[in-house]
Amino acid sequence: MAAVQYFIERFSVTCNKPVSHLQLACCPSHCAVPWQDKSIRIYENNNLEPPLELTGRHGEVSAMVFGTLRDRLVLCSASEDYVIVWDIDRCYRQIKEGVIASGRVVGTLLGKVEHLSLCPLSAKLAACSGSRVFLLNAEREDVLGVLKAHLGPVTASEFCQWDVNLLISISEDRTFKMLKLFFLSTAYPLLSLFFVEQNSQFIIGSGDGQLWCYTLPVDHKCRLVTKLDLSKLEQKHERNLRKTNTSASMRGTVETAKPVLKIWAQKLQSSNASLQQRGSCVWIGSSDGLYLLDLDTSELLMILPLKGDLSISLAGSWAVSNGLVGNMCCLVTSLFGTSVALFEVNSAGLDELCFRMAMGFSVDEQLSVVPSSPLMTISPLNAELAKHGRKPQRKIGWSLQNHTRTHFVAKKKKLFWIN
Repeated sequence: MAAVQYFIERFSVTCNKPVSHLQLACCPSHCAVPWQDKSIRIYENNNLEPPLELTGRHGEVSAMVFGTLRDRLVLCSASEDYVIVWDIDRCYRQIKEGVIASGRVVGTLLGKVEHLSLCPLSAKLAACSGSRVFLLNAEREDVLGVLKAHLGPVTASEFCQWDVNLLISISEDRTFKMLKLFFLSTAYPLLSLFFVEQNSQFIIGSGDGQLWCYTLPVDHKCRLVTKLDLSKLEQKHERNLRKTNTSASMRGTVETAKPVLKIWAQKLQSSNASLQQRGSCVWIGSSDGLYLLDLDTSELLMILPLKGDLSISLAGSWAVSNGLVGNMCCLVTSLFGTSVALFEVNSAGLDELCFRMAMGFSVDEQLSVVPSSPLMTISPLNAELAKHGRKPQRKIGWSLQNHTRTHFVAKKKKLFWIN
């Protein structure tokens, strides 16, 4: 059977230097790619020629993010000299009028900004530079505050979708900051953060493929719901596939770290009713492809590897957006090269994979699990099964050496010998 192509490559560009870990920007209509270090090219996802070029910087572009302000599409970009907010429609008009496109400077000399996040409801912009997070006004140059809580470089920060006054940041020092500092047991830096509004939860991913899911109640006292390992989930997923597909090859695999580069949510497009019932699904972008995870069951539903006739086989970063027609667009950088490519998830291949999943397992089916061992005596499941009978009688044993009678009493799992 021919391999299914899960990605359709829309275009690919080559930069003058590697941009593997750069924060790129992608939205349903546009994507942004750094060009010649100090410039930015804006491509329309459905009409790639000619791109809109934004210039005017003195430093190299280090982070970008799309967002909306007052119902206008804007691009926020950062370098060591400026943080600029570009009104995309206004820039297109300026180019048509023969004027160089210009943006609005909202931050100056903040250092190398590694990550940007925009809150459209409150018009706030969070810029991560070094071990600090600068909170900026997205409509004018005004530093609203500086958060200094981490010991290592801050890798990302995000605004809560249902509480605009809440910001969570993650760092290479393996901590995340909300109202107080939380330490996560991992030797790798924390790379990605995502809020799940449906369940009032947030997810953190690390460089070695670990995932932590926390609840976020009103009192902001977050509690750990589950901890997952992406590599182990993949191994379990492949074992289940081999059980349902006897023709699957038993090829050897080499265990490698799977960094969680990006986390986001998109409703699974499928006509299968059982799959549509899975509401809390998130996509995980790693170096070798995409992983669809069901948070309710901690089950890996599908894997979309970066294989086939693609210009990028190992990803350094992901920027993802829902397409205008319900598809999924992914702007991906090469891990070791200088390429940047825009991929569209192949809906036909995804439907075929959904059909295979539905044939192999359905959430409507009743799952029975046979325990491998009996219940422990202290298990609460034995509460209704416990019988109150007579106390056991004292057992009597005989010593074979001196033929003298010896009594022993078992009490509280200790043996007391009585001669």
